[in-house]
Amino acid sequence: MLSQRLMREAPTTVRDGLARRHAGSDAVGALEAWLALETRRRATATQHEALARATPDVAAPTDAPAIQARRAHVDALRSARRDLAELEASMRALALRLPNLPDRRVPDGAGPAQSVVLREWGQRPTRDFALRAHDELATALGLLDLPRAARLAGPRFPLLVGAGARLARALAALMLDLHATHGYVEVAPPHLLRAEALEGTGHLPRHEDDLYALAHDGLYLSPTAEAQLVALHAGETLPEAALPLAYTAWTPCFRREAGSAGTATRGLLRQHQFDKVELVRITAAETADAAFETLLADAEAVARRLELPYRVVALCAGELPFSAARTSDLEVWMPSQGRYVEISSVSDCGAFQARRLALRYRPTRGGRARYLHTLNGSALAIGRTLAALLEHGQHADGSVALPAALAPYLPERVLRERPDAP
Repeated sequence: MLSQRLMREAPTTVRDGLARRHAGSDAVGALEAWLALETRRRATATQHEALARATPDVAAPTDAPAIQARRAHVDALRSARRDLAELEASMRALALRLPNLPDRRVPDGAGPAQSVVLREWGQRPTRDFALRAHDELATALGLLDLPRAARLAGPRFPLLVGAGARLARALAALMLDLHATHGYVEVAPPHLLRAEALEGTGHLPRHEDDLYALAHDGLYLSPTAEAQLVALHAGETLPEAALPLAYTAWTPCFRREAGSAGTATRGLLRQHQFDKVELVRITAAETADAAFETLLADAEAVARRLELPYRVVALCAGELPFSAARTSDLEVWMPSQGRYVEISSVSDCGAFQARRLALRYRPTRGGRARYLHTLNGSALAIGRTLAALLEHGQHADGSVALPAALAPYLPERVLRERPDAP
């Protein structure tokens, strides 16, 4: 949530920020409606304060006019209090629709073409044989069975089998172990969430249509472990000595991900259910920049360990996620498609989520509690990592060689076609 003080005292700054990120008419309309309600709220608050100060001193009036005056005053005070509460609730509902404002370092632009490539790592492979897409390879190797997955749950759900399931589990274990050496605390969180947690992290109401809801229970399937890890301390005021907090989790993620089928959604690239290892750092504002670079380096460390060529891209303002003030994507090269595909997204959300979650810390030197800054990143998405490994490790005979880093986690070093796969 944006700072109410900022919206109240510098609405032009907010308008300019919304324009930079091409937020659209809905966000602009929400801001203007909020400002109109703020004018009414100030007037109502003034009225409420005046009524509160003017409360009659008579504890128990006995004559009829005094009794009537007392009742009228009490009714007016209650009405003003009720109006104030209703205005504040309406203003909060409008504020929840406003995205975070882009950091000044974010490139201007409306679409992917305006995002900026910061660096590349690794060599794109050259092959003297026809490349096969990861889903074709995985099917031939007996790792993936999308037709049976569709019979179980419909299109765009995964069904990894045998060495495919073991490979996914090995990737998660490698990532979690690596992150543990970097100081992250592993968490195994619930996969169902209350609306309050998703509202606090910015997934509600903005992405409600993308979420799977269990209406009878008032719960949602988690779209990303970012929600669980960031909301872990909702409503708490932490001591500064406890900072920074660093968490990691391996969880399934559930998203409707509307869109037509194609190369961007084929196989394991964009599904309604996928596994992901998530990183979250919670820190004071002064150390947020360092935390951002740490998250990005930790995501890159996984790609390097797996020998996957990638690039880092600073998203332009128009491409930023709803809660992010700045974001850098890590994109892995997919040989069969001849393009880079996002495999991690690292975001600095500033105090945006902390305001929604009432997440603060108390400075050691004393003074007022301050909002924390929250940062998150994938390190990495399991399905897309698996897909990239298959494509980069493929040989002309249809076999796939796996990187040495997986040896402690998976006995198979080379995956071969299984014509007998059921």
